[in-house]
Amino acid sequence: MAKTALVALATVVVGGAAMYGLGLLRGHVREAPTHQVSAASLRLVKGPAWMTPAILAELDVGLLDPEFPQQFSLLDDGVLRRIAAAYETCVWVERVERIVKHDPRVDASRPPLEIYLKFHRPAAFVESRGGFCLVDSGGVRLPGVYREPRLGGVELLVISGVTSGPPNVGQVWSDARLDAGVRVAEAVGPKRRLFHLASVDVSNVGGRSDPRETEIALFTDNGTRIKWGKAPTRDAALLQEKTPDEKVAYLDFVYKHLNGQVDGVLAYIDIPNETVRRRPAGTGTRLRS
Repeated sequence: MAKTALVALATVVVGGAAMYGLGLLRGHVREAPTHQVSAASLRLVKGPAWMTPAILAELDVGLLDPEFPQQFSLLDDGVLRRIAAAYETCVWVERVERIVKHDPRVDASRPPLEIYLKFHRPAAFVESRGGFCLVDSGGVRLPGVYREPRLGGVELLVISGVTSGPPNVGQVWSDARLDAGVRVAEAVGPKRRLFHLASVDVSNVGGRSDPRETEIALFTDNGTRIKWGKAPTRDAALLQEKTPDEKVAYLDFVYKHLNGQVDGVLAYIDIPNETVRRRPAGTGTRLRS
């Protein structure tokens, strides 16, 4: 999950009396302009690469609620809870991890507020009717329907072969095929660009189309088919299939052995049987790691 911080850019100077919390002065000091922070001053310092301007705008929805104070005091006991609740109304935010107030007398270079958020990190696109939907690593559907499987400057794997319709935004997409696709996407994700991977086909999970064929197949940008084998479940482990990490390691071996000449050059890579076949036609060749 992605983590980042927001800060209040407004400069706040806190008087000594207020820091000591003297009861007689606290109410007066809390209302002093020098202790006020504007909701509009909360800004994302550094967001994840996938965070587009549109997603960034969604973070402010809770703060734009008419019931949320547009000006608040750092000395207000309930303000931190209200800020956390406002950000957690955004579906992209999994949770507010912590909010930190800084005493400018100790370090004037620090912002008065730092808000640490944990985001639902997009794991893959799911091909669906009308476009592509996003899910995180737990299968939670994220906002939006996209015409192209691209999120800003970030490209993600596309999961195809899911027949169930998408749930409402923020809900888990309960589908065994989707779950298998997300697990595979997470396993190969760090190598997606190196392996030129484009999609994960989960249409045969459970042997639905052909029990003799691979349950999951990956495809590269130029159509090389990678037979993954069974979906990453307990049954696969009992059948002594390679673990997802071992399968990724075998792909890494193949790419290194062939000097990266895989995408569009090979017809397929059969991971369980450690076999590859070149195009346009030819017999399979054992390539043991």
